[in-house]
Amino acid sequence: MEKPKASRAPLEVEVKLAIQYPGQVRRKILKLGFKEEAPRALEQNWVLDFDDQALRRAGQLLRVREYQNQRLVTFKGAARKSRAYKVRQELETEVGNAETLLRILEQLGLETRFRYEKYRSTFKPTRPNSKREVLVTIDETPIGSFLEIEGNPKMIEWVASKLGFSPEQYITKSYTELFFASTLARRRKNMVFSGKF
Repeated sequence: MEKPKASRAPLEVEVKLAIQYPGQVRRKILKLGFKEEAPRALEQNWVLDFDDQALRRAGQLLRVREYQNQRLVTFKGAARKSRAYKVRQELETEVGNAETLLRILEQLGLETRFRYEKYRSTFKPTRPNSKREVLVTIDETPIGSFLEIEGNPKMIEWVASKLGFSPEQYITKSYTELFFASTLARRRKNMVFSGKF
């Protein structure tokens, strides 16, 4: 069997924005011409690494995610330098069973180093095209609520400005980084909900 040719991995370009009122932001997103692709649901994530934290030290990430009856494994490369956006290589594919995959990865020397949860709602334009391709999510997490905009920089800027945000408010840190910079990290090992949300 011939080995498939390696293609260039797609780049993920995104920003986060801190929000106070998810319901209010949701209404603005819908007025802007977006439709809710996936309603609010719990998303669970497992971040894996080796004992020596080789992936973290290289700025890489290996994650297993469960969300909306999907199980995904994702590899993210080190973030590239960008003034306003988070830009990194992303490879992602669906898997059949997250628990089995986690056990396989453990057999290869990887271990879950961090878990995080969030309630996510996903929105896409009602009339998408290649120039207007953008994904908008509202993430409600144990450390606060965030709007995440992923797409080309022009679309990110357009959506953010229409929702009342400026580039100075863009956040390029990961949820892992945001958690460990928060006061919650002093009380919890993982960014998970302690009770019903």
